[in-house]
Amino acid sequence: MTDADDITLADRAAVDRILACWPVLTGLETAAAALGLEEGTLGHAGPPFRSREEIPAVVLGALAGAAVHEGWAGDLAHGRQLVLSGEIGLRANHEIGTVSPMSGVVRPSQPVLRVENANGAGTTWATFAEAGRRALRFGVYDDAAREGLHHVDTVIAPAIARALPKNGLPVWPLVASGLMLGDDVHQRNIGGMSAFLSALPELSPDVRTWLSGAPQHFLNYAMAASKLCLDQASGVSGARIVTALTRNGVDCAIRVAGTGNRWFRAPASDPLGGFFEGFSQVDAQPDLGDSAIVETFGLGGCTAHTAPEIARTIGRPWEEACAEGARMRDLFTTRCPHFAPALAGPAGLGAGLHAARAATAGGVRIHTGIAHRDAKTGWIGIGVAHAPAACFQAALDALSHSKEPEVT
Repeated sequence: MTDADDITLADRAAVDRILACWPVLTGLETAAAALGLEEGTLGHAGPPFRSREEIPAVVLGALAGAAVHEGWAGDLAHGRQLVLSGEIGLRANHEIGTVSPMSGVVRPSQPVLRVENANGAGTTWATFAEAGRRALRFGVYDDAAREGLHHVDTVIAPAIARALPKNGLPVWPLVASGLMLGDDVHQRNIGGMSAFLSALPELSPDVRTWLSGAPQHFLNYAMAASKLCLDQASGVSGARIVTALTRNGVDCAIRVAGTGNRWFRAPASDPLGGFFEGFSQVDAQPDLGDSAIVETFGLGGCTAHTAPEIARTIGRPWEEACAEGARMRDLFTTRCPHFAPALAGPAGLGAGLHAARAATAGGVRIHTGIAHRDAKTGWIGIGVAHAPAACFQAALDALSHSKEPEVT
């Protein structure tokens, strides 16, 4: 592990920028207007694919479903053909200003929620998650998935936008409430959703009921808030603080502050953990989604020692969760001032994920959803994946060869 004395001025400057950001939910737009997604172009989770041929079935199924939903393709087979031939453009979500879980497909017509930095410049956009196990983000597009997307786009998203306070809704206090109630803010968001509903008293009973039954919907707001804060550190010369961590089902990739928007990749890991009845490891798609941005901020798998219920859900011993959470805390440069879950103890939760520490420690623990690899079945479990140490080491190697001076 890197000694605390090895934290440079550049590293500290990057962390200061991250912690100074205060994300607030403020309003609704279409992805076309907010993200510049043109007709015939889709966003996806993870780093850009190096070739269309490597797109896994789960992501290809989601992209094809989105093409059908947008009216560009007559059926899923036609949608897959348009994607694989290059007739449909693809852009990585991180590169257009948003993050979305699992397959992470973003369509031009869908609504997205603006997340602004109340303490300065910066905007990201939160997608709205559908409910259920058979959903587009798990690679499934059928009649039920289509109806779910339509309900979110036309009922849930506008209702949330109308209910927002005039000056917006800060995200971190909601996350703090969730953490105090045992959320990991990745695969358990019951407390965060409860706080979200309490903050929006104008929501109708029908919308409140839907949201109560889909607490993972809250994850998307925490994701966008995390990205907004972490993006503030991008470009701090010489800084080794991780600013993004994402997976596309083939590769896991990271960015660090000192190298801006450059991606550093290694093969995505296979998630291990709790499968729903009837499914097992052989069914699991290798890890995918933008949702590990919450781990990058210090949440999710990095809070394993403060979220007992998630350990039970993923079928891992509580003793392991405690040890792993404490080990993850050591990968961060400082204490996060925004959150103080009781089980974290005096060390609190971390801020400023340090690439050198992650490389030395063997990578970063991720709490993740598990999709069936067939792009037909959908969500089959919740488990633990890891961002490989090789990603972090590659970033360090690139920084060591950079001739740019560090921040002083």
